[in-house]
Amino acid sequence: MDVRNWHSLRSILVCTSALLFSSLCCAAAAAWPAFPNVVYTDPEHTSTIGDIQFTECRVSYPGKSHFRFLDCGSLEVPENYAKPSGKKITLFVGKIKAKGKKPMEDAFVPISGGPGSAASEGYLFPGQGFDKINLNRDIYIIDQRGTGKSNKLICLDDVDKNLHAHEQNREKTKQLVGQCLEELEGDPSQYTTSVAVRDLEAVRLALGLGAWNLYGASYGTRVAQHYLRMYPESTRSVILDAVAYPQLNLGYDIAIQSQRALDDMITRCEKVESCKQAFPQLKQGITSLFEQLNENPIELKVENFGSGKPEAFTLYKTHLLMLIRMSLYAPEVMAVLPLLLHEAYANNNFSPLARSAFKTEKTMGDMLSIGMHNSVVCSEDMAFFALRDGDRQRLAGTYIGEHLLDTLLDTCAIWPTGPVDRNFKLPVESNKPVLLLSGSADPITPPEYAVKAAEKLTNSRHLIAEGMGHGLAAKGCMPTQMAKFLDAASSKELDIECLDRLEPAPFFIDFNGPTP
Repeated sequence: MDVRNWHSLRSILVCTSALLFSSLCCAAAAAWPAFPNVVYTDPEHTSTIGDIQFTECRVSYPGKSHFRFLDCGSLEVPENYAKPSGKKITLFVGKIKAKGKKPMEDAFVPISGGPGSAASEGYLFPGQGFDKINLNRDIYIIDQRGTGKSNKLICLDDVDKNLHAHEQNREKTKQLVGQCLEELEGDPSQYTTSVAVRDLEAVRLALGLGAWNLYGASYGTRVAQHYLRMYPESTRSVILDAVAYPQLNLGYDIAIQSQRALDDMITRCEKVESCKQAFPQLKQGITSLFEQLNENPIELKVENFGSGKPEAFTLYKTHLLMLIRMSLYAPEVMAVLPLLLHEAYANNNFSPLARSAFKTEKTMGDMLSIGMHNSVVCSEDMAFFALRDGDRQRLAGTYIGEHLLDTLLDTCAIWPTGPVDRNFKLPVESNKPVLLLSGSADPITPPEYAVKAAEKLTNSRHLIAEGMGHGLAAKGCMPTQMAKFLDAASSKELDIECLDRLEPAPFFIDFNGPTP
């Protein structure tokens, strides 16, 4: 939720170049819309589902590291549904055909998190936990408006020049947000969840499909729940992974929950003798690192993961904050975090820490749409948030501190808010089959959030994996269990004992890995 404006610059460069590349490659396929990282491989051969035409395409990951063939289509919708004759935007609609000979009629739709990430970048590629579902069901990859290939809201600014100066200057933040708004075409207020679920239903109707199955992760759970609320007859079942309950105002609690996850990681390391011996004084070391980088950012060279060439890099306090926060999402990434931190605070070896921060920064910049993020957060979270006595004191005790909250407040003081349905903040009431998934070590959506979401979901089941982080879909037996849940439209027969075999990745003691 605290995506920095400076991430957007890299997103812009990547997507702009990708769009140019795509346009050049597809000059002959003028009838097909030009999407970034999409190449139409045989545009003369088409198929039609409902009212949407598809043709085979190759979709590449933003970094071009891998690609996938699928069928690509699109749907044009009003940017503002209250002005149907006004500006139109084009939604990307991809279809991954079921591998089985007799696919089920009810399709599967994964909804991405963020807010600001795109299904075509997060869920298109293998390893997401959907392969078993794809045996019997078509998967539709639909980029939510404002993300990925669906009119991505990106801003071109000079934030790189002021990378960290604005973090000490709230007026600079407001200036950069204002610049971003001036550069956006159209109306950024029209990119809220309430509008996005109308798009999703428009796609289903255009495809001529019956009720389909939704999967939402993180912020995507908000979208899936609101779609279930607004279109219950269009919904066969729902999987909610890393759940945000509808009444939640995301933003403030991020620092609190992330500090809890960091404390848990330190405690877990102290309970493992090899980790405790290898990284003594871990908590104090982290504190000293923040103090050191706050006063004296470190200049060094890091290897670019794409080109392999060394690049000048300045490691700031905010890099450390970002790396710790993002590492806590996944146990396999967290496993190496104590080692990286210890190398820096104990051995004055900052290169591994800087290299990881550099990669994390670039990945986030490539994947997230800051404009769409702001439209959602400002309309649906900060608009409903009011500071209480003691709120800032709570934040002061966290490693993230008050910076995230102040950034959101400053951003949303300027950013336009958009449509939010009247019932948006109410619990969802439904008897549709719903499977809720939580990791006990999730640093942003803890299991108690799913408990609140399930209060009025009368046909739901909540599974918790001990020691796991943000998102369970691809972990252990979950791909099989999710496929079983969809086949039966019921969670009664799931084999949840297999979750007990899930364990967080062991800590790396040195760069050779964990102890045997």
